[in-house]
Amino acid sequence: MTSPTSRAISRLGIGSYRLALGVPEHERILYRALERQKDPRLNINLIDTSSNYSNGRSEQLIGKVLSNPRHNTLRRDEIVIATKFGYIQNENMRLLSEGVFQRVPPEEIVEYSRECYHSIHPEFMRDQLTRSLERLNTKYIDILFVHNPEYFLMTNVKGTEDNVKKHQTILLNRLAILFEELEREIEKGRIRAYGISSNSFSLKPSHAHFLPYQDLVKMATSAFDRMRIQREQEHALFLEQQQQQQPSGGVSSSGSRSGGKVFPPSNSNSFSTSTTTKTTPLSPSQHKSGQGQGQGSTSEKRASQPTPPKLVNRTTHGLGYLQMPGNLLETEGLNTTAKWAKTKNLSVFINRPLNAMSPEFGPARLASYPPPLAPTYAEAMDEILGALVALGKQREYLQPKMGRLREMIEGLDESLRTNKLSIIQMEGASVRNQLHQELAKPVPVPSKTKGSGIASSSTASPSLSPAAAAAVEAFKTSPTSTKPATAAATAAHQPSTKPPTSSSSTTTTPPPSTTTHHGAPGKVTEQELDHFIKSLDHFIHAFHQQVRFQETTRIRKIMTERGVNLKEEPIEQFAVEYLLEHDQVDAVLLGMKREPYVDFARGVLKSLVVAPHPPSPSP
Repeated sequence: MTSPTSRAISRLGIGSYRLALGVPEHERILYRALERQKDPRLNINLIDTSSNYSNGRSEQLIGKVLSNPRHNTLRRDEIVIATKFGYIQNENMRLLSEGVFQRVPPEEIVEYSRECYHSIHPEFMRDQLTRSLERLNTKYIDILFVHNPEYFLMTNVKGTEDNVKKHQTILLNRLAILFEELEREIEKGRIRAYGISSNSFSLKPSHAHFLPYQDLVKMATSAFDRMRIQREQEHALFLEQQQQQQPSGGVSSSGSRSGGKVFPPSNSNSFSTSTTTKTTPLSPSQHKSGQGQGQGSTSEKRASQPTPPKLVNRTTHGLGYLQMPGNLLETEGLNTTAKWAKTKNLSVFINRPLNAMSPEFGPARLASYPPPLAPTYAEAMDEILGALVALGKQREYLQPKMGRLREMIEGLDESLRTNKLSIIQMEGASVRNQLHQELAKPVPVPSKTKGSGIASSSTASPSLSPAAAAAVEAFKTSPTSTKPATAAATAAHQPSTKPPTSSSSTTTTPPPSTTTHHGAPGKVTEQELDHFIKSLDHFIHAFHQQVRFQETTRIRKIMTERGVNLKEEPIEQFAVEYLLEHDQVDAVLLGMKREPYVDFARGVLKSLVVAPHPPSPSP
């Protein structure tokens, strides 16, 4: 595939949705992904980002890396940067509240939710493009995508057919106006091409939130023609004004006058604004003596005169790209929108190749994961339930908290046994944070119990995990307190720093005795909490692994039912190669937030070069 700058674009691109400036690992990953390979076919030179990824820090990271290339990495002029605009979130929401976008009409700002607005107005586009150029530290962007313009439909469409068509027409009209401004940005040199990145392209055309694509090229052509004609008119007006400033009967070398009309010169790429008055060049002796300086030299006159607006040298519009989700379980866009795009000479980028959001199968991660080892899920489940019972019996005031934790854990187990939880949902819900937050909530503690085993100092033992430290602080809260300590609440979000080291750690053992020599139960000791936190983290770790393994099993079963035998091939390998075997797919964007993902991408490219696979059966 050829880019707007006539450079070959790699079949795999770097998806930077989760990359951010300030994370050293992300910087290492980006440098590694951009390493130059001996075989150019193994280079990865496409970077996809957006103004809202990591609140702009994704673009900042890319700008930093490209501004400081290493001896073995690709240079900026070898790389294709694609970024997007449209979302008003986080920093943009602050700018909106401060009136920075006051030139954008209020009706052109879509209020999708309290935290998420959206706009594709030309004024907003220009602002976002300027900010992206600054963050990326580049003079131009290769491809500027309009990011999910269907948010207008998602916000306004109520469901009736008339309502859908009405709002689709409004959206297309807004895009037509935007396209003309994007054509101007190409002429300014700030972008090389533009496109639309829309999740709706993967939906059925009958869906209420689908963005109709059939007229996009026609709209871009009209936008280009309007821009080109306006440039020609501006150019002609400039020449006419120059003619009016000439002595009577004078004719500019830039054009000729006939019947009051001004015609541009035959060579529209070069213009001269000098008059027809003949000027004799000064000799070297005249330069030395200063002769002729009062009249000014020809070069000085040319430099002092304004230049005409440039005519458009392009012969076609700048709409060149569509981006959409596509994968083994979401093939609608591949078979409709992408095929149409190829008939219009548009390039297609596919995102979310391993994260399916299928209406039929729900969210699913298309990857292979092994079953949990030590502890197994069953062992970890027994361990945490035993720890809950033991701690609740020994500390009566903890029974309500232990009961709530037990309900949460049994609810997770139920969703797992009924196969109602995917990896994507699990990661989004952050099971670890939910359980740790519940654990860190304050509980009424007997205020005058002797021999509690917890020091009065507010600083937890440094040997404890962050979650255990949070729980210690929470459990030390007085009965009248309604909020945990700030440090405890913060630490509750951190994972345990003490992962299981051997299968022997999974054995359920009662916590150390906490009965004082007076026979009365005291506060929970640090050792008891540390033991409990380890059991909880064993469960969370095994639960995550079990969800991943069950999803792997489910995906393999779905593919088998569709007549695809994966054998021992990893699902992720098959999924990416399946997309690349489609003629209508030019590039697949892979998220690369970890170094093994870079190795995987390079391996896929190598497999395509060394031993191309035959076309895979359609899933």
